[in-house]
Amino acid sequence: MSWRRWSADTASYCPSAEDAILKNFAGFDRAALEELQERIATVKLLAYGVTAVGIIVLGLVGNIINLIILTRPNLKGVTYVYLTWLATFDFLSLTFAIFSVLRLHGIQPKSYVAAFFYAHLEMPLVNSAMTSSIFIVLAVTLDRYWSVCLPSRYKDIHTERWAHLAICISFIVPILLYIPVGFQKEPTLVINPHTGQEEWVPCDRLSVSQHPAYRLYLFVKEVIVRVGPVIVIAMLNTTIILTFRRLAKKRKSLVKSTEGRRFAEERRLVILLASIVIMFCVCMTPAAINTVLNGDRMENNYTYQVFRAFANDMEISNFATNFYVYCLCSTEIRDTFCRVFLRPFLWLIPRTAFGVSTSERTSPSRDNASIVMTPSGSRTPHDGLPLDV
Repeated sequence: MSWRRWSADTASYCPSAEDAILKNFAGFDRAALEELQERIATVKLLAYGVTAVGIIVLGLVGNIINLIILTRPNLKGVTYVYLTWLATFDFLSLTFAIFSVLRLHGIQPKSYVAAFFYAHLEMPLVNSAMTSSIFIVLAVTLDRYWSVCLPSRYKDIHTERWAHLAICISFIVPILLYIPVGFQKEPTLVINPHTGQEEWVPCDRLSVSQHPAYRLYLFVKEVIVRVGPVIVIAMLNTTIILTFRRLAKKRKSLVKSTEGRRFAEERRLVILLASIVIMFCVCMTPAAINTVLNGDRMENNYTYQVFRAFANDMEISNFATNFYVYCLCSTEIRDTFCRVFLRPFLWLIPRTAFGVSTSERTSPSRDNASIVMTPSGSRTPHDGLPLDV
């Protein structure tokens, strides 16, 4: 079903947005409404035309570098399987986010084919890719939790078989979860008030988007894909941090002072884990709230549009910065980055800048084993992330 209606700006052309204007701005003159819409357009320009584009470009570059590094032969092991797929889904998330930015900024194509894509495919694609990334972060956190807190059973789950199973679940479950979102909108024919031309845009199918069952589905979905992972990751990483601190204190009374460098690396791991918790919570919580509030009827609500812009940019930032948070904090990956991209300049880098000697950085056959603390305070080699991740 289609309507021929007009309003102010892309999604604002939709019937539900126009009805909201008639209801909420009945006492306003036309000039006041146009001024409001100009302010909203400025917010969208800054948030999606400038900030989001910069974040996406930074994230795409980082994830491309990440994929190049993680496919090097010296980075083998279960943890690097997780990180490779994390970079893959982050790259897909940012790629699909380009289409979302075009729509949010109001400059997407206005043909029926484009409207069909934006109505039925865009949101499921971008959100399922983002959710896959979130689930892999959760899987990595669980793997790290078993490594630190339950080391006696760690070898049973720290296998490529379990990693590939977790990755498959992270890929399939989000697709199934976001199938209903593909029916929230429909291509709608509208008239652009500025040009007088007919345009096709994606608009809410009110019989779906306002149905109580669908609103309940949105709430449950957000608990599964954002709120739940935020809580679980925060709890697990907090437990890991406390366990590491307890083990560090125990070891400090047993080992010699020559182990100071290892203590420093452990402190860096604690800082990294705390940063992951804070970044994930800060970036994903506004996005969860935004999903429940979002709708065409809110297109001319200035306060909501500011919050929506903030939430969307923060969510994109989460997937753009995973490379810098997870990988630049790893000695092994920093060394590989130098070998791949900075080989001609390695002689300029101090021998201790990356925790290894120059010969180690240039050796193609470097051992990939790393150290993990056990409850007894001993060390065991494994193929996961080093203590300083």
